[in-house]
Parts: sequence; C-alpha cells; structure tokens
Amino acid sequence: MGSASEKDKSSRHFMSYRSAHRARSHASAHENDAGPSAGHIEHPLVPTGPATLIKQPAQLDELIAQLRSLGQFGYDSEFIGELTYIPKLCLVQVSTPQNVSLIDPLAGLDLKPFWELLADPKVEKIVHAGEQDLEPVVRELGRAPANVFDIQIAAGFIGLPYPLSLSKLTFELSGAKLPKGLTFTRWDQRPLSSSQLRYAADDVRYLVLSRHEIGRRLDALGHANWAAEECGNQCKLEHFQFDPAQQYMRVRGATSLAPRNLAVLRQLTVWRDTAARAANLPPRALLRDEVMIDLARNPVRTTAKLASVKGLPRPVEAEYGQQIVQTTEQALALPEEQLPAVRDTEPSPPEKFRIDSLWAATQALCAGQGIDVAVATSRQEITDFYQQVTSSEQPPTHRLLHGWRSQALGDALLNLLAGKGRIELGWNDSNLRANAHS
Repeated sequence: MGSASEKDKSSRHFMSYRSAHRARSHASAHENDAGPSAGHIEHPLVPTGPATLIKQPAQLDELIAQLRSLGQFGYDSEFIGELTYIPKLCLVQVSTPQNVSLIDPLAGLDLKPFWELLADPKVEKIVHAGEQDLEPVVRELGRAPANVFDIQIAAGFIGLPYPLSLSKLTFELSGAKLPKGLTFTRWDQRPLSSSQLRYAADDVRYLVLSRHEIGRRLDALGHANWAAEECGNQCKLEHFQFDPAQQYMRVRGATSLAPRNLAVLRQLTVWRDTAARAANLPPRALLRDEVMIDLARNPVRTTAKLASVKGLPRPVEAEYGQQIVQTTEQALALPEEQLPAVRDTEPSPPEKFRIDSLWAATQALCAGQGIDVAVATSRQEITDFYQQVTSSEQPPTHRLLHGWRSQALGDALLNLLAGKGRIELGWNDSNLRANAHS
C-alpha cells in the first residue's frame, strides 16, 4: 500500500489529461458569453424574468418555506461528475409559476433543509431524468426522495418516445425552444456568467407547465396512476445504493462470462468502488470497464502478469496491483455454490422465433395503449419472461406480472402464451390501438 501522498499523486496522474482537455473545452465555451436566450412563451405556469440567485441562509429559508407552501416545484441541478467519486454539486435550480431561483451550494449554505424538502411526500418535485439530481437526498439523509414526477418517464405514457431530451419534450409540450446546452461549461466558476444563469434558469422554467400538460394527457388516457407508480419506482432507496450483486452485471461484456469469471468480475467491481472512493475518483476513471472484463476473462494471479494486461494504467498497476491479484485469488477460491448464476442458455432457433413473436406482440400492446415499450420492458426481459413462463412448473413471479406492468402488459402476454388470449389491433386518430381479450 502506498502513502496518502503517493495516492494523491497517482490520482492526479490518472486525471491530468482529462483535466487539461476539460480546461481547454471550458475556455472555448466561455469565449463568447452572449449565448441566445430561450424563446420564452407567455403562460400563467411559466415564470418570466431573470432568476433570483440564492446565496444567503435567510434567502434559502424563505425559498424553502415558499416551496413547501405551494406544494409543487420544478427541480434540477448542475454538477461536475467526471473528476471526483461524489459529483461536485455546483448549482440547484427550482421553479414555480411565479419565479426561478438558483441556489448556490458553493456559497457555504446548509442544504440539509432542502434535501428534507425533496424527501417530503407532501410536496411534489418535478424533474427531467432526475436520478442523479435526487441522489444527494439518499447520501445526505439516508432516506429516499418522495413524490417525484419525472416528465421524461411520464412522457412515455402519453404516446411520446422514451427517453426524450428536455429540449424536445419542452418544445412538444409548450412550443418553447430551449437554447443549446452548455456542454463544457464550468459550473464551479464564480461568478457565473450571464449565459450560464440563463441556461440554468431555462432548464427548470417550463417544468411546471410540462407537468401540467402531461398530467392532462395522462388523465385522458387513464395512465396517471401508472406513471405515478413508475416515477415512484425510480425513487426507491435501493435504486440509489451500491449493490455489488447488481453493479457488476452492468459492466459491458459481463453476460458473456462463465460463472467463475463472473465471480472475479463481481469481486473486482467491489474492490474498484472501494479504491475509487478512497482515491476520490469515479470508479470508471480509476479502471475502465474494458479492462475489468479482461481481468475477469483472463484472471491474473501474479503482479508480474499485470504488465501484459492491455489498457491497465501503469500507475494503477503500481499502486493497486497486489490488491487486484488478491481480489482475483479470493474469487477463484470460492466454492461452486457461491458463484454467480449465469443466464439460461441461448434459446433454440424455434424458441428465438417465438420470443421474437412475443416481442412483436409486446410492442403492439404498448404502442396501442400510448406507452413507449422502453418504459415498460426490453427485448432481453421478454426473453426472460418467455423462458420463465414456459420452462417452470412454479407460478411465474416475473416483474411484468406486478404493478402497472401487469395491468398494461404482463397479464395479456401470460394469457397469450397460454392460448387463452388474443390482441386486436386497429388504427384510430392517427395512432395504433390495441385491445387484449382473454
């Protein structure tokens, strides 16, 4: 193990090129500060005028009280996530029909009362693709966010594609055009530029209106409860916590590994997370997924062999080589019963054709109800569903047979596979319509 100073040196080495490139990009992005503003529209739910910058505790207290009394507000945040293990929060944006406020976390404010607000089930928070924006609630409070309406998720229940960018969704729902995103901007610079302030404000300016319009369409389709349930699913505590039993399967290429090699990947994923946390680096910045897969597929049992691993940074080899070898040895020594389970064997050609047919029925059922199939399920999940239903003597327990998915999709597919159901398709009002009958 190296000293703390050596670790710091290694960390700086890992990120030196990335930081230099980022700095050049930031400088380029700020050469012209006169970026165009959004084409604001007039609507009672759209606040006008410049945003209020919140830098004093009294201002924050007053804002939180106002948001709590209104019972609903739009929320977003800006952070830098590629340099540190925990993303650096740089700005918090909130909106109401009356105004937009920008909270400055770098001003030394105590944000715990705000995180408490995000966990308050009595107040609705409107976000767009808000998973990362909600993560501080879990980290700071140990509780899950509550009563969150994610317009990107909800849009998938009203006949719109999922996922849809904020700019496209805003234009579809309100006709407002958002300015081009500030891809390389330095949100931690102070003072913030006028273009940064405009961009940050416009990110939340239309959230309340968008939520209103989506809600109207959800009610017309009868999908409001389904959308609320799915938004709630995304806020469950376990959704935000590091789980090695799930995380290692998200490494690209994991599904191609045999059980013993999967065990190595699982152990290395846990090790990488611990090491990255100690070095204050994002895990994938410490060691890329491709290298992790290589180390799992071709286990290295001596530090001397690490030199032949393609893509393994030499500073990582020097600092953590012995840990990598020890972690690998521990995984290789596991008894058979402790190895990860692998997916069922590849379906036979006739089975693949049947699964393709079931996938086509799934797409038709979803589209015919105004639901984007990507919100509900995936091709791989339909494969798992088919195999569970057709190969097990036990009643199926698949996710598609629970909650809103069961009502919208799962029960119909189960009846279809049992030969007890049929799907009627039609075209009405320029949209596909599907009805399942048992």
